Amino acid sequence: MSYQVIARKWRPQTFEEVTGQETITHTLKNAIENDRLHHAYIFSGSRGVGKTTTARLLAKALNCHKTSEPNPDPCRTDEGNACASCKEISESRSIDVFEFDAASHTGVDDIRELILESININPARDRFKIFIIDEVHMLSNSSFNALLKTLEEPPPRVAFIMATTELHKLPDTILSRCQEFLFRSIPLNKIFDRLKLIADAETINISEPAIREIARSGEGSMRDAQSNFDQVISFSGEKIDIENVISALGIASAELLTRTISAIADSNSSEILKVVDELVSRGQDLRNFSRDLLAVFRDLVVVKMAGDVENLLDTAVFPLADLQKLAQGFSESDLIRYFNSLSETEMRLHDALQPRYLLEIGLIKLVEMRRVHSIEEILRRLSALEGAPQPQNHVSAAPTPEKKTLISNAKPEDAPFPVNSDPIPDSVGDISEEPPDFDPEPPPDFFESTKNEDFISRLTANSPEEFFEGSIQISSEELEHFDDNWLDAAYEKKLALSGSEISLIATASEIAAKLPGYKEKSESVAEIYSRSANAGVGGSEFSHLMPDFSADESYDEMPLLPDNPTGEELMKYAHAHPVVKKALRIFRGKIVDVRKKS
Repeated sequence: MSYQVIARKWRPQTFEEVTGQETITHTLKNAIENDRLHHAYIFSGSRGVGKTTTARLLAKALNCHKTSEPNPDPCRTDEGNACASCKEISESRSIDVFEFDAASHTGVDDIRELILESININPARDRFKIFIIDEVHMLSNSSFNALLKTLEEPPPRVAFIMATTELHKLPDTILSRCQEFLFRSIPLNKIFDRLKLIADAETINISEPAIREIARSGEGSMRDAQSNFDQVISFSGEKIDIENVISALGIASAELLTRTISAIADSNSSEILKVVDELVSRGQDLRNFSRDLLAVFRDLVVVKMAGDVENLLDTAVFPLADLQKLAQGFSESDLIRYFNSLSETEMRLHDALQPRYLLEIGLIKLVEMRRVHSIEEILRRLSALEGAPQPQNHVSAAPTPEKKTLISNAKPEDAPFPVNSDPIPDSVGDISEEPPDFDPEPPPDFFESTKNEDFISRLTANSPEEFFEGSIQISSEELEHFDDNWLDAAYEKKLALSGSEISLIATASEIAAKLPGYKEKSESVAEIYSRSANAGVGGSEFSHLMPDFSADESYDEMPLLPDNPTGEELMKYAHAHPVVKKALRIFRGKIVDVRKKS
């Protein structure tokens, strides 16, 4: 197979060609020029950012034969005068540079065979014997322990270069013996420049927006972006535009992302469903779309909080002006809630049996979040309501007392509201008299302030006379929804017509006055009860209300119940219980049955 993929064909040949890692390459070149080389290096970072490439370049620089000392500018393999060492290292076939994958050589026996048994042998041809260990975090603990002494005091002319994507898995004893270099994700504009250079060199007819979409798809990885570039070239014809990139890679276009953000801002759920349907019809990855949307929300948060800090928007899908326009419809708290909710949806899409349904509901949930108000706003509204002027009373300036409350055995001055302290009359009086301050016609704004339309319709269907004659039935549920002086007066009139009295009974003497056999107001309630209990027929109906003062008030020692008591033991226990005895005495009761609770 003669074709070589772009990622391998365009692998950097010098330190200057390593994209996005200028600080690291500058440090390594200075170390080579000033002869301040370390014997062990660790290159860490995400995938496709240049760790292995830089390790090979460092190996080439140490063993380049163009100079008598290590060369900070090693040979390019595409040049005719490249030395044999640089060519062999670039092709991974040098006898003095051992490059192996720790994922497939994890055991201590592999380390002993590959490194420890050959480390004391001098290089066959080059200056240094170099060990490049890729994915070094995959080594076992025994392998790390076997390397400790060698890494601390290696033989002369030996160098270790280790690469890993998970630095936290390396033991501290290994890290302390090495120089660490952290490879960062490559900015979008630098990936774009590199891909444009490749497109020009390969004479590929591709538009700049398409190149930018390919660069964004790499997510900071140069190798991923170059692999995607290869895929788009295979998919497209002679000319590559942004639609080819979207179709080939299954990524969401900027137009779909804009429609989604606008639909959320406008609370347009139907547009959300149309966007998801279009994604499914195109065969695009719904989880990738969720990730792209998460990136947009992140960019909007940056714009809202940091303004026009463009270095924080290197990987942004939209230009700064478009992001500022999209962010106008949201607050910072809105965007943070959307991000958290969408993150949960994106994670659940990984194992979802119906990803379309999950994404649809997840995006509609974002629309519904527009109705959520912050605590600060709710408090502000409550404060505004508390400071608003109260409505005027249409009947009288004085507050009308609540007339549906009965407080027994209370003095008028102890009541929480004004009460009528006059004695209760023997009869309800002349019901033809109107209640005080009552107008049979409701006030003009009564129907505007009343919320119960069913009640209004039944009220207006009858005349005021019919209202008081009982043709309209008003339930307590309906009345408790109204706080209107006219209704209170009408309710009092209705009770008067039915013979009810709702005035406050303030004292026990007034209660006693209603009892049969009452003669003198000087009698106490207890005397009245006592006399009525002995009065025979005249007071016999009240005898059951009188406590049994003759009952025994002494309390015996409580018997102990066994685990499975009999009915007789339970009855004896109940009769001896002080609480039961007190209840029997007060209520003049008797015990019918006793059961043990399971």
